[in-house]
Amino acid sequence: METKSKVTERILREKRESEQKLTILCEITRLVSSLLHLQYVLDAIVDLLTREFKLDACSIRLLDDDGNMRIKSHKGLSEKFVKTATRKPTIDSYSGECFLTGKIVIVNEAKEIDKPISTTLLVGENIESFAVTPIKSEGNIIGVLVTASKRKNYFHERYNDVIYIIANQIGMAIKISQLYDDIYAFNRELERKVEERTKKLEEKSRQLVEAEKLAALGKMANMVADECRNSLTVVGGFSKRVYKKTPDDDPRKKDLRIIVEEVAVLESKVSKIVKIGEKK
Repeated sequence: METKSKVTERILREKRESEQKLTILCEITRLVSSLLHLQYVLDAIVDLLTREFKLDACSIRLLDDDGNMRIKSHKGLSEKFVKTATRKPTIDSYSGECFLTGKIVIVNEAKEIDKPISTTLLVGENIESFAVTPIKSEGNIIGVLVTASKRKNYFHERYNDVIYIIANQIGMAIKISQLYDDIYAFNRELERKVEERTKKLEEKSRQLVEAEKLAALGKMANMVADECRNSLTVVGGFSKRVYKKTPDDDPRKKDLRIIVEEVAVLESKVSKIVKIGEKK
């Protein structure tokens, strides 16, 4: 039976744990809803868990399109370990077991392990205890969260509830990021189509303006040509009469012939202008 002091100590410990859990969950919720880049959110969550739970190592491993599980964010792991930790999830590793069964795996004595966390039996960095928690998104397991400590028997049963919630928050962050990426891609495509349509409309508008200009010019050309043709008809008629009545030995007849010929040339040009205006 617990003594009064032990009961008080237990209550205070549980109170501190509850406050810590609330602080962590509030901060993760803020990160998840921040719409920041996914990598930033994952790194921030790993830093937060490492700091608040005083972990010696923490990593988030996600399933890629090629079927391999890769470390996407970590703290406390060597680069060599990170590079060799990629593998397909199978039951012969703790990360694979957690991924395939959807159940949290807790090992509080490193020397008791009978299979690797991911690729090697060497836990690394003098790790004595670790917990592997499934990360879910819309009911589907998409990766695992690995938390580790250099102390034995570090992960008690009370740890399960909060780490499950945290793992679900990570899954939510990934889903939100994917939705954000989809929306961003949709907006980019929409902007591209709008820009493309705008260019087409601008080109059509330009062509319409040019067509209107040509139509106006054609109308003006017709008016000018009609006026010129009337004058040329008068000038041409009188010049022909004078030319016919002028004797061949008159020195002015040569000049009159030039006038008649040039009037004929002008009448031909005016006729062409009228035809072009009619086509426009």
